[in-house]
Amino acid sequence: MHAFTIAAAMIAATAASSVIERGRAVSQWASPESVGALSAAAAPDLKTKIDAAGGPAAFSAAINAQLGAQTIVFDEVEMAINGLTFYQRLAAHERAPAAMTTVVWDDKGAVVAATVQPSSPPPPAPAAGAGVSVQPPFAAPREGTWFTFWGGRNLARNYHMVARAQTYAFDLVVVKDGKSFSGPANEHASYYCWGEPVLAVGDGVVTEAVDGLPDMAIGDISANAAAGNHVIVRHGPEQHSLVAHLQQGSTRVKTGDTVKAGQTLGLCGNSGRTSEPHIHFHLQTGATFAEGGKGLPADFQNMLADGRPVRDGEPVRGQAIAPAK
Repeated sequence: MHAFTIAAAMIAATAASSVIERGRAVSQWASPESVGALSAAAAPDLKTKIDAAGGPAAFSAAINAQLGAQTIVFDEVEMAINGLTFYQRLAAHERAPAAMTTVVWDDKGAVVAATVQPSSPPPPAPAAGAGVSVQPPFAAPREGTWFTFWGGRNLARNYHMVARAQTYAFDLVVVKDGKSFSGPANEHASYYCWGEPVLAVGDGVVTEAVDGLPDMAIGDISANAAAGNHVIVRHGPEQHSLVAHLQQGSTRVKTGDTVKAGQTLGLCGNSGRTSEPHIHFHLQTGATFAEGGKGLPADFQNMLADGRPVRDGEPVRGQAIAPAK
């Protein structure tokens, strides 16, 4: 349910960018030469871990024994924010249906993190027209641009997919000048989305409304109530929307209330299991968070994606999105 503290533009790799090429060069795990390049570019802490595993050749052999050679690349994604650059690759291997590779560089070009771990392959795409038409759960922010931090059809773009009800979930932040905050990073009010209205995505009846839970400290994801303060609205048979992590005391509706599309349900906050303020939104068949059922794809109506009009569409990680005027 949480957005990582780093929020930024994610760019799908339709052609190999310099970041994609750099990521590939140091993460061909079956190649000792590639792992050697990783070790050469690694920050001291990471290099120590590679050396502790026996050096690049032994490190490569251990990963190759577990995963085997890479066979299919499903997706590659890049990100740069707050002095860090990220590369992710979701790929199939001989002995794993999918594995996720992540490489992170600091602002000096040193690799500060590099991981590969078994993952899930992308699920089959829903049939055309299977999405539920909804309005965006936000209005234009005071400053900056709404940004799809998590959203898409595989784990490189949407880590929520591990939860059945959240298969098509989104985490939305506001970004300005490449950052999700301005000021002290440990203060809620520094985040551009803090206090922004969170809106009903369609007409319906509230089936669950929670308020009164505290806004967590930035980076503290220890809350027992994952969704925090949240509202679930029934829009039709087995069609429910959920918005989560609302500010404490801001929930404006109660169970049984009738709401209209665009009505304010609460304010963007940091309650629940979340590392920084953001809107979590998804559609599900179930009427409560505890019994969410299965996730449903959403088609956002009348929005701008990266500045281009989209009548019906599903935002993906890295897209700047806005309600169309």
